Amino acid sequence: MGSDAHKARRRFGLGSPFPRRVTAGWAVIVGVLLVAGAYFMFDRLANGLGMAGATNAVPWGLWVVVYIWFSGLAGGLYLLSALVYLLRLPRFAPIARLSLGLSVVSLVVSMIFIGIDLGAIRHSLGTLLFFHWSSPLAWEIKAYLFFMAVAVVQFALVLWNDKRAAADACTADAGGGDGGAVAGASSAEALRRRGNVNLAIRVLAGVGVATSFVGPPGGTGMFFAAVKTRGLWEGGVTSVLFYVMAIVTAAAFLIVAYRLLARLRGARPDGGVLAGLNRVLAASLLAFAFCVFFQVAPALLSGDPAVAAPVQVMVAGSLAPLFWAGEIGLGLVLPALLLAVGAARSRAGRADGRGIAGGAWAVGAALSAMAGILALRYVLVVAGFSVPLLDGMPLPAYVPSAGEVMVALFVLGLAVGCYGLAVRLLPLERVGASEGEAQVESAYADVGADTASGAASGASPRDEVSTGKEVRDGGAA
Repeated sequence: MGSDAHKARRRFGLGSPFPRRVTAGWAVIVGVLLVAGAYFMFDRLANGLGMAGATNAVPWGLWVVVYIWFSGLAGGLYLLSALVYLLRLPRFAPIARLSLGLSVVSLVVSMIFIGIDLGAIRHSLGTLLFFHWSSPLAWEIKAYLFFMAVAVVQFALVLWNDKRAAADACTADAGGGDGGAVAGASSAEALRRRGNVNLAIRVLAGVGVATSFVGPPGGTGMFFAAVKTRGLWEGGVTSVLFYVMAIVTAAAFLIVAYRLLARLRGARPDGGVLAGLNRVLAASLLAFAFCVFFQVAPALLSGDPAVAAPVQVMVAGSLAPLFWAGEIGLGLVLPALLLAVGAARSRAGRADGRGIAGGAWAVGAALSAMAGILALRYVLVVAGFSVPLLDGMPLPAYVPSAGEVMVALFVLGLAVGCYGLAVRLLPLERVGASEGEAQVESAYADVGADTASGAASGASPRDEVSTGKEVRDGGAA
C-alpha cells in the first residue's frame, strides 16, 4: 500500500524528464543569449540609459516595444486559459494550465523590460512603492500586480486540487472491503471539496478577465490612448487593437509551444486543441484586420495633421516597409493564407502526427503572426513620436542602438530560461480536476487508432461527455 500511496502522491506532480539533448540545447540557447548581452546589460545597469538610442523626442524605443509584446502575450494567454477555467470549454482543457502558467512568466518578462526602460533602478522601485492618483503608469503597475496575484493564486489552487484528488484516490483505494460505505461517503465529501475549489478557481478567472481591461492587455492600450499629445494613439480603437493583438499573439504562441512540447515529449498533440487554436487565431486575425483598417482609414481622411501625419509615416513614409511587409504581410496576409492551406490539407486527409490541424502550415502561420505583431508594435510606438509637438522642431528619428538590441537579447535569454524552468518544474502539461477530469492525465492524446482517427477529423475526446468528468463547482457538488 505504501507504493500505491507514493504513486498517488506523484500523480499530480511532474512528468517524465526531457531527453538530455533537449536539455542541453535549451541550456546552450539560454547561455548564448545571456553571454552575448551580459556586457551591455552591465553597461545599462551601471551607466543608465546613455547607451540606448532613445531621445527626448522619442523616449520610447525597442524595450517598450518588446515590453508591450510580452505584456500582450501574458494577457492573451490568461484569456485563453479562461476558456476552460471560466467558460468551461473542454476542447481547450489540455492547454489551460500551460496558458495560465506561462502567462505569469510572460508578465514577469514584460515587467523586466519596462523596468530597464525606466532609467535608474530606484525609478522602477518607486512605481511599486508609491502611488499617484493622476498617473496612468501608477494605475497600470498596480493593475499588473493585482492581475499577477490573481493568476498565481488561481494556479496554486489548480495544483492543490490535483494534490487533493491524488490523496483522495489513495484513500479510496485503501478503504475497500468492509469499509466500502465509508469510502463512498469519503469520496462524496472529496468531490464536494474539489467542487468548491473549482468554484473558487472560476471566480478568480472571472476577476482576472475583468482585470484584463485595466491590466494586461487592455490597460496597456488605455495607457497609450491616455497620451493626448499623440494623435495616432488617442481614441477607442487603440485599446481594442491591443486586446486583439494579445489574442493573436497568445493563440500563435500556444500553437507553437504545444506542438513543440509534444514533439520533445515524443507524444501526439491533441487534434481538437490544435483545431480550436487555429480557429481562434483565424478569428482574431479577422478582428485584427478590422482594427487596422479603422486605425488607418479615418486618420488618413482626417483634417487633423496630428492624426494624419503619423499614419502617413506608417503607410508611405520611413516606416512603410515595416508596415506593409511586417504588419500587413507577416502579421495578417501570410498567416491567413497559411491557415487556409493547412485547413485544406487537413480536410484532404493528412492525419499523421505532423499533419494534425494544419501541421507545418499552422506552425508557419503562428510564427508569421507573432513576427507581424512585433512589427506592428514597433511601428505603432515609433510612428506615434514621428510628429514634433511644436511647429518648427525637427522631425524625430529613432533607430535602436546595438546596446538596446543586445540588452533585449539578454532579457530574451532570461525569458527562454524562465519558460524552460516553468515547463520542467511545474506540471503545466497536465489535465486534472480543475480542468474537468476525474484524475490527472497527460495533456497529449494517446497514440492509437481511435486517437488518430479523431485527430484526422479535428475532434477531441474531451469534447464528448464522459462519466469520468470531475465536479465542476460547488453548486454541482
